[in-house]
Amino acid sequence: MNQGITDEGTPELGARMTSDTRESNPTAGNSSGEVLLTADEVAQILRVPRSWVYSHLSELPVIRLGRYVRFRRSEIDGFLEKRGACQ
Repeated sequence: MNQGITDEGTPELGARMTSDTRESNPTAGNSSGEVLLTADEVAQILRVPRSWVYSHLSELPVIRLGRYVRFRRSEIDGFLEKRGACQ
């Protein structure tokens, strides 16, 4: 059996979902053309644990997609500049 194809010849859910991943279409659904970041990626940028990102969602510029949160890199950069000027 081919990977990603069911006995009926239709792609399995996992195979269909991989066709719309960030690598193949980084700006899908994003009118600004900017790649949206995950909490893990923001944590790496800020050099903090992922738990810190989640505990500071009320302070961070966040885009909520149901139970998921995403961030624009430009807004995270602006957040850093603003925080640096205040402290």
